[in-house]
Amino acid sequence: MLVITNIKTSRIPNRVNLVFSDQSYLPFLIDDVIKLSLTKNSPIDQSKLDLILNASLKYLGIEYALRQIAISPKTEKILTFKLKQFFKKTTQKFKLFSGYSYLATVEGIVSELNSKNLLNPANFVFYFINKNKSKSKSQIKFLLARQGIDISQFNLDQTLPDNDLSAITKFLSKKKITSKDIANFNAKSKIYASLFRRGFQMSDIKAAIDDYLKLK
Repeated sequence: MLVITNIKTSRIPNRVNLVFSDQSYLPFLIDDVIKLSLTKNSPIDQSKLDLILNASLKYLGIEYALRQIAISPKTEKILTFKLKQFFKKTTQKFKLFSGYSYLATVEGIVSELNSKNLLNPANFVFYFINKNKSKSKSQIKFLLARQGIDISQFNLDQTLPDNDLSAITKFLSKKKITSKDIANFNAKSKIYASLFRRGFQMSDIKAAIDDYLKLK
């Protein structure tokens, strides 16, 4: 049976490190030490260990999530992905987390932060549009949808600039597309597919390519 051999203070505010008899340790919120009635030299059975693991992982996950949100707004989809990546590394770093399932903890953290309006879709849309002003309307809609945003909830047609044709032309120029490329069926298909994947409409792709070739 494990024993808590020490509860060491940390340089990080409100954090301590629980040190165990197998030489492992876990970062822990000091309030949870009191909540779980943890003391030095106290034995830890499996049920108490499960509570400790869950509390430690949730604490680390919330701290990480709040730092990520402070850097820039996040959607539920983005934060869920980032938390899974973070927990994958965390469970490999700390011995006691070995084999621990963290999916329920991820869902709980995302749900809790969402209930506190910290994952506001409108904030993310505003941030994303400002960050991607050079992209076309179709590209921005496409990318927002990939980030888990329901674009039907926002009046993006009036908010976003209608510059799809110029964006397609810039793409063609950057790739140095020539009339020879367009004349080749396979090359033309790849160009169309690449632009379509970026969210452009087929009618706009054709119109932009026609105008582009007239200048060549």
